[in-house]
Amino acid sequence: MRIFFIIILLIYPYYLNSKVINLKYEIDWQSIHLADLNWIIKIDDNKYDINFIIRSYGLTDKIYNYESVTNISGYIENNHLRPKIYDSKTKSSKQNKFEKITFNNNGSISKIEISKKLNNDQIELQKRSIQKFKYFTDPISQLVQYFLFQNNSDRIILDGLNIYELSLNMQKDELLDENNPTIYNGNVKLYNLTFPFFEGLHKIDKKNNLNKISIYYFENKFLDIPAKFHINSKKFNANLYLKSFDIIE
Repeated sequence: MRIFFIIILLIYPYYLNSKVINLKYEIDWQSIHLADLNWIIKIDDNKYDINFIIRSYGLTDKIYNYESVTNISGYIENNHLRPKIYDSKTKSSKQNKFEKITFNNNGSISKIEISKKLNNDQIELQKRSIQKFKYFTDPISQLVQYFLFQNNSDRIILDGLNIYELSLNMQKDELLDENNPTIYNGNVKLYNLTFPFFEGLHKIDKKNNLNKISIYYFENKFLDIPAKFHINSKKFNANLYLKSFDIIE
């Protein structure tokens, strides 16, 4: 009986019970505060909901007035997050757009709705790509899976416009000093997130502008929390700094 309970504890870590994780980040480019990210993760046993909200800040807000709201719901299976609904809406002074994906339980796609207007060739390419890869997850569920379980997905990633693979690789431990304006300064675990495979859902030779994302984790009980993200792309570099976090059990 004792062994049975030990096995149950190993399979269901404490953080899979009902829990709300609220993370707030400042998004900087060249030390300029461009936007804020509010990231809320709600876990109820084997079900989860994610709210991922980016809003422009300060002068950027006056010029661009950007807001992106993504809501995801799904379930947790064998240390993998399995989305059921991925619903993303973006509005700005430049354009409004949306992507909504409905997933079947096995990860196949039930329905894709996007604001982008597609011609017949693009529609056919989308069908072929979905048939080719078959089973999918979404990018934000995968990011949450990384700091809950530190494992790569067994499914390809789909965001409504692109199909790609993410790979998380542990690097050497580092020290986040006071030059990083995050609420945590101290020893962190550094992981690099790379893109072994990338193609456009409607254009196979579409280029991926992201080179890699570096994630700096610190331990909080049994949960690894990203204190900083460094985004390295072909067009620009940006940093996300953790400004507050709250875990409600």
